Amino acid sequence: MMGTRIRLAGLPQTEAMFLEEAEVTRRNWMRFAVLGSAVYLAAPSGLTVAQSQAALPEPITLMVVVSDSQTGKPISQARLTLTFVQPKEGQFGRAHTLSYSAKTDTQGRYRFPYIPPGTVTLMVTEENHQSFGKQFQVDKDHSTLEVKLKPPQPLV
Repeated sequence: MMGTRIRLAGLPQTEAMFLEEAEVTRRNWMRFAVLGSAVYLAAPSGLTVAQSQAALPEPITLMVVVSDSQTGKPISQARLTLTFVQPKEGQFGRAHTLSYSAKTDTQGRYRFPYIPPGTVTLMVTEENHQSFGKQFQVDKDHSTLEVKLKPPQPLV
């Protein structure tokens, strides 16, 4: 039922929140009305969206360098998976677990931009080498994680 909109009572026309009628049910109508009033009351205080998000930590850039543990040579096309928790935004937001996948360049490097500081899990796989997985605490911008992959274990 698209197109039908409901204006929350008590809010001026210029700052009214409109909701699709299909999304509004008896059960959550009060929750939307209270939330709408809270948003309206917060607006005159001068708090902007940019200021409310300023409390979030600044994202960092993380460099991963992969090399062979025996020869020290960089490993090209190693598969990287970086998993981390994206912090919640605002009072009502939820934290989300995100994973980024990539491959290293010819120098065995890859740069992950816009990573929130904190704990990350790095998984590295490459043919003819053992897989690598470990958690790291990263708090500084332009941090570098060096990974040395071991040769595969012989089959018995």
